[in-house]
Amino acid sequence: MFYNLIYFDENLYDTYYTFASAGQAVQFNEIESQTDKGGQLGFNDTHVGLGKTSVIKGEIINNAASKLISLERSLVDNDFYVDFEGETPFRHIGDLSRRMIFRAALPLRIHASFDMYELTKLMKDKLEEAGFMGTKSDDVELFNMVFDFDKIKLPVYNDDMDTIIFSRLHKDCLLIEENELGELEEDNIILAKVKKTHERQFTLFDPLKDFINLNTELQRRLEQSIGDKGILAPITVSSEAIEIEIIAIYS
Repeated sequence: MFYNLIYFDENLYDTYYTFASAGQAVQFNEIESQTDKGGQLGFNDTHVGLGKTSVIKGEIINNAASKLISLERSLVDNDFYVDFEGETPFRHIGDLSRRMIFRAALPLRIHASFDMYELTKLMKDKLEEAGFMGTKSDDVELFNMVFDFDKIKLPVYNDDMDTIIFSRLHKDCLLIEENELGELEEDNIILAKVKKTHERQFTLFDPLKDFINLNTELQRRLEQSIGDKGILAPITVSSEAIEIEIIAIYS
């Protein structure tokens, strides 16, 4: 089986592999292989061994793909796991409940209202208006603190069914380039855990929480100073939805 990995959250892998393996997970760092070479000489019932022992040592290659394979194998016999890509499942994806892990072919789209660069420019302007920015050296330090581009969360969703499936991808877990994000819309396999179900409406994306990296006090000050947030307002959708944590996306 070959995996073309698009996204892999190693922190989630570590958590769920431990649970799925029920305390039996072992991390091999090194293997040792011992071989004997030689022959035996026999005189009546006496055998003399002539041989040479060689020891070969090496480290286990434990990359993202091998970790994903291990996790999926460990999930197979667990009651909380549903594989919609295996045999005909006993339930519909919309019936999944909290804390269940599932595997399914699910194209994902980034919401049209999400524009990382436009939000960055607007947020910088709002920070200046709110008096957060001071000297030029302070500006650079604060800007880099607020906009940690590796930790930005990308809002993704699938609305092909009655129940919307949505999540937020951690940008530093993406294994494709930014100009290849269109690959998320293809019929890829996702491995994910149900985080929460929403009955009437949900927030797909909140720029002040998902886009910037501020502590609670600074975030509260920024929210108060912005007031009517316009483009910085949360993207709220009126629909039933399942919020998921995506462990991996691959084809």
